[in-house]
Amino acid sequence: MFPELRECIKAAQENLYRGFIPTDKAGLQWLDSVCADLHRLLRFVHKHLIFDGNGNAGTLETCFLCISQIVMCIRWLEKTIVVEMEPPTGSSRSQGLPQARQCFLDRIIWCLERLKAVLETDDAPESVTDSNFVSYLDLALSLIAPLTVASDEGCGEDEYATRYNEVIVESGRIRSVVEALISQTFSFCNVLPEEDRNRVTGFCQKVLKECVALERDSEGKDTSDKKLRVSVLESAIYHLETHVNECLLRLVYDTFGDTDRTLLAQLRTHIAGVSCEEQIDELTKPFDSFVERLMQIGLFAISYADSLKIASSIRSCLASLEALDSYLIPSLYLGADRNSILLERHWLEESANLCRLVHKIIDTNAFALSLLEMLDSALDAWQQSFNLPQALELSRKADVFLQHLELNASDIKLHVERISLHFADYRTMVLECRAIVQRAEGPDASIDASRIIKRFRVLQGKLRKVQSAISTQTKETRMAPAEEGASSPGEENGTSPDRHTIEANVRELFSASQARLSSTNILYRSRRGEPGKRRLEAASLLEINTFTDIIAHRARDRAVTTPEKGSVRRKPLRRNSLRVAMFKKQQRDQTAEMYESIKSDIDLQITEILDELTDLSHTFSTHPPGKSMSTDVQQPPAAPVRISITNEEIAIVDDNKIRINIYTDI
Repeated sequence: MFPELRECIKAAQENLYRGFIPTDKAGLQWLDSVCADLHRLLRFVHKHLIFDGNGNAGTLETCFLCISQIVMCIRWLEKTIVVEMEPPTGSSRSQGLPQARQCFLDRIIWCLERLKAVLETDDAPESVTDSNFVSYLDLALSLIAPLTVASDEGCGEDEYATRYNEVIVESGRIRSVVEALISQTFSFCNVLPEEDRNRVTGFCQKVLKECVALERDSEGKDTSDKKLRVSVLESAIYHLETHVNECLLRLVYDTFGDTDRTLLAQLRTHIAGVSCEEQIDELTKPFDSFVERLMQIGLFAISYADSLKIASSIRSCLASLEALDSYLIPSLYLGADRNSILLERHWLEESANLCRLVHKIIDTNAFALSLLEMLDSALDAWQQSFNLPQALELSRKADVFLQHLELNASDIKLHVERISLHFADYRTMVLECRAIVQRAEGPDASIDASRIIKRFRVLQGKLRKVQSAISTQTKETRMAPAEEGASSPGEENGTSPDRHTIEANVRELFSASQARLSSTNILYRSRRGEPGKRRLEAASLLEINTFTDIIAHRARDRAVTTPEKGSVRRKPLRRNSLRVAMFKKQQRDQTAEMYESIKSDIDLQITEILDELTDLSHTFSTHPPGKSMSTDVQQPPAAPVRISITNEEIAIVDDNKIRINIYTDI
């Protein structure tokens, strides 16, 4: 690390320590001097990353997270000072906000210490690519994919036996990957309702049972039996993935909305009259549970995010919520109203940003189908007995989907006439359902339940039309690029000389360099009780390094396993039609362009952050952000056309139907 960088960090920390006590010397002028120190510091960080960082994904990931947190805390520290300068109601003197100051200053100092530790060490920090549900799932499927019935690689019985024996020799590692996958799933199950938890736990047991059976039945079986056994394990893993994603969508409906605002209002009302610690813990349990759900949703969102920018923003939101968890509840208990109001505003802003980013990842069609399923089950139950609280909850969930449509208006093309008409009808029915259930809950409790049920049935019909229109629009969008690619095969001849290098870089980006978050702490260490401690515990059964050699040699392409906008992923087709093949080529084309954009823009990310600090200090000029240049990549040659001509069910094992598809090259 540069000596100048070490001196800058020390000087910035000494200046920050002067701001813990609200005085005239720790006002906006002091904050300007802090911004100047940080501006100088981050210029040296930028220089270090260019010349000495070696482009390590773990180093860049940590530096960007710390810098984004520093910028955010500076903004909120400025808001804190402005609020301090305004005298409270009924008083002529200004009043300091020490708790709010401590929250933001502690976070800045923590981030500086973290930056110093990352930049001083000779060993680059390991990227958190391999410690989440998605990476373990991909790794497990990669290990067993060549041995399944539907494997693309045709081989003789002797060759298959050799390959099978090689995998069985490494069966301990397969078992370890499966156990790590199940461990990640169990940590997710902790925040699920009991019904979903029991269902997912059953699928975990099924996966583990089939994995043990694969090890136990490795001897005395012919090739067909072995393929069936491996295929059963693969099917169990896919079923686990499907149900985890379905539970994740339902968890989003349960968590998003104004839940946090309601919980904080309840805490503010009841916590003032509590004196013992046990009562405080009991009151904060719903809020702690809500924080855990947000964390799990955020972790899965980072795993499924196709955009590095969105993944980085989600991670920053989670880090802010994690830090506020240690300050917000104590400020409510101490009765420091202005402090707690400011921290609550910060919480609600970060929570809203997280919800907005997660909505950008969720697949709209899958999200609509999940809500339709909940409406179906509720309407069936209401035939026997109407439940007003459930109706209130469903109206809130319908409003969550309405927000999702509004946030993704450009992606789902709400301006298209057939979709916009259905959207307007759906929005009207959401408002009607919300109004009638609120009316039934209020003074006019004599409203007939059949009137409420009728409106929810109409809402269900409008939602079904929206889902159908979006599904049709998505299919048409997929087909159009494939037809354009198929109609111009001559363009493939002009292949760029750097194409192989770009494709190799893309594979490296998605197999090793893309930062994905572990389910441990995001950045800060919580000062509160068990919920914070649970987030600091390692969720995997094994060290990540155990799988490094497997990933290096047998990693699958992310394009095969990454779902559309992070929704329920589908089992990859072993043989694709020409239309699908061309669509995937275009996806690869776009991915290559994205990589080149990231590669050319990596230096500008910190530069833009420096400019933000410059704006805050009011002492430096703002430089216009640079524009990244993307490299046009020609499409690779077309894959051969595969057409399925028959489909035959050949066996049933443990109530699981196994199908084998016979394909013929045309």
